[in-house]
Amino acid sequence: MFKINPNTKEISITRGDIGIINFSINDYTFKVGDVVRFKVFKSKDCKCIELQKDIEIKEETTLIEIPLTSENTKIGEIISKPKQYWYEIELNPDNNPQTIIGYDEEGEKIFTLYPEGDVK
Repeated sequence: MFKINPNTKEISITRGDIGIINFSINDYTFKVGDVVRFKVFKSKDCKCIELQKDIEIKEETTLIEIPLTSENTKIGEIISKPKQYWYEIELNPDNNPQTIIGYDEEGEKIFTLYPEGDVK
């Protein structure tokens, strides 16, 4: 299972599943060399990063795709109930950081990980 709530931006995914996060910024074209960073971290502990994935822009575009592989979504230990993390998406985090999606006046952005069915 993989879904994104368009209103709250909450991402829900089953541990070990795959998904693609698609997003754009109003009136912005991503340029060659831009870097988009997706980070998932423990809720209430922004220093404990569980997943970090950088996407380098190879050609100008207005839509970014962040693919999550099965390996990416196997965060932490095997779980028996849903676990909530926080996430953020940044543009050019190392040289001119701009948070695109993250903790704001509407609160934290939730990344919910659900237990996987068969763990061999």
